[in-house]
Amino acid sequence: MFKTHKNILNKKEKQKILNFAKTKVQYLGEGYPGLQSKNNLHSYEEMSVFIKKIKKIIEPDNIKTCWVNYSTGDTIAWHTHNCKYNIVYYLFNPSKLGVMFQKENNIIEHTEGIENSLVIFDGSQIHSAPNSDKKFNRYTIAIEII
Repeated sequence: MFKTHKNILNKKEKQKILNFAKTKVQYLGEGYPGLQSKNNLHSYEEMSVFIKKIKKIIEPDNIKTCWVNYSTGDTIAWHTHNCKYNIVYYLFNPSKLGVMFQKENNIIEHTEGIENSLVIFDGSQIHSAPNSDKKFNRYTIAIEII
């Protein structure tokens, strides 16, 4: 159903990506939860180290879109993606809230969102980010693979 990979970046690389990601998040409108970047994050030179490491995991597939999400524990509606695989990378996630998957008979499966790890899953899987009554800063990078 999903696969987790850990220790994607070293500490210095992770901090550099986080600093860059913070400059890209913005309010994109009512149809977008929280703050997000535009979906071309993978085209920036500042992301090249991260993208090279991701491509070692997903080769020979191609990145369709890549964006950063910033949330504070808000609800993100259940959704799917129009892609072969979806990746969520936990850039900054002290809460360790991962992805929730909706399975048959309305069973919900949770992943743990450990910082500097990622989860890869089928783009057609119904999923969401869990919400929390506690407020916290959470930065994730989402990638669609075609």
